[in-house]
Amino acid sequence: MKLEKTGTIAAFTCASLVLGGCANTASGYRPIVDGYEDEAYHADLADCQALAKTKRYDNGDTRTSALAGAVVGGAAGAIEGDSVEGAIVGALLGGLIGGASGAADTRVDRKDIVIRCMVGRGHAVVG
Repeated sequence: MKLEKTGTIAAFTCASLVLGGCANTASGYRPIVDGYEDEAYHADLADCQALAKTKRYDNGDTRTSALAGAVVGGAAGAIEGDSVEGAIVGALLGGLIGGASGAADTRVDRKDIVIRCMVGRGHAVVG
């Protein structure tokens, strides 16, 4: 039983590391624009990407998602495992899942920041 729980924790840890490795891809998003990619476009894109990077992955929303996941996972683990160990494992797994979910939301937010910024600077973003 212990080996099974350890394997599960290791799998979720690996998954969170993989997600973390993709962390900066959204702020580097290059939107498709209807028009020319001239010097102004490239300067605006660099500024908008830098702006998107200011939205950190360890923001309050991500921490709240991790905490909520830990609480729900801990409760589920305590009920299913009927032990303190089950609650701890559930809290760890729930926290990882909640944190990963919050980070995924931040990734979407960063991409949206780049798009809105480019539109605000007069570029016709189509995708």
